[in-house]
Amino acid sequence: MLQIGICDDETLLLSEIKNLTEDCLQQQQTFCILSTYTDGRNLLYDIQDGKHFDLLLLDIEMPDLSGMELAKQIHHLLPNALMIFVTAHYKYAVDAYALHIFRYIPKNQLKERIPHALKDAVSLLEIQNTDSYIISNQNRLERIPLKEIFYIEKEGKNAVFHTAIAESSENQSPDDKTARTRRIRKTLTEIFEELHSEEFYFIERGYIVNLRHVSGISRTDCILTDQTRLPVSQSRLPEFKKELNRYWQNKI
Repeated sequence: MLQIGICDDETLLLSEIKNLTEDCLQQQQTFCILSTYTDGRNLLYDIQDGKHFDLLLLDIEMPDLSGMELAKQIHHLLPNALMIFVTAHYKYAVDAYALHIFRYIPKNQLKERIPHALKDAVSLLEIQNTDSYIISNQNRLERIPLKEIFYIEKEGKNAVFHTAIAESSENQSPDDKTARTRRIRKTLTEIFEELHSEEFYFIERGYIVNLRHVSGISRTDCILTDQTRLPVSQSRLPEFKKELNRYWQNKI
């Protein structure tokens, strides 16, 4: 089930976008949970508290926290969430493109543009969500979408998954990075074979990285989009650079 958030400080426009979204998704027979906000700060607070969204429709022109600034912070917390900008001013289109926004919709064309945007977004999300890894042990049975896995590291006889999804726990804060980890008793080699995805790469004996979340390589370190640095084996560094470059080129 998709989690969709809508944020607009104008209550009438917010209601219109919500109704259009519900109608479109019902016609597509897509099940979702819709959450609406009139203040971008409240949306951001919920995300910081661990709430997950697959898709967000954001107004750009909002007081206190603009949609542009909100999108930057959301992208840091939910790098794989799709975002659609809704605005009355075309001047924001260039900035929206620079932020890798999924779609840009003028407010005077909501009825014409929202159905197409939602159809494309849902299609993309369905493709992404079909790829996942099942974590199963005595205490847990959980499906983790591959796109949400940043990297996997060896820890003794365990493999630790570092993800973008916070684990629900009364004893942990979602801001704590340990809340976003999962442990299973398997070797990295076993997991690498089970992942069966070209997006993952063995950068070192103790680390498997998701190329989707790599922002660059600095000397012997692999730098992730959340600024995490992981060591890269010298013997694997040249091939890793080639593989990363190939991956980026295919995504352009």
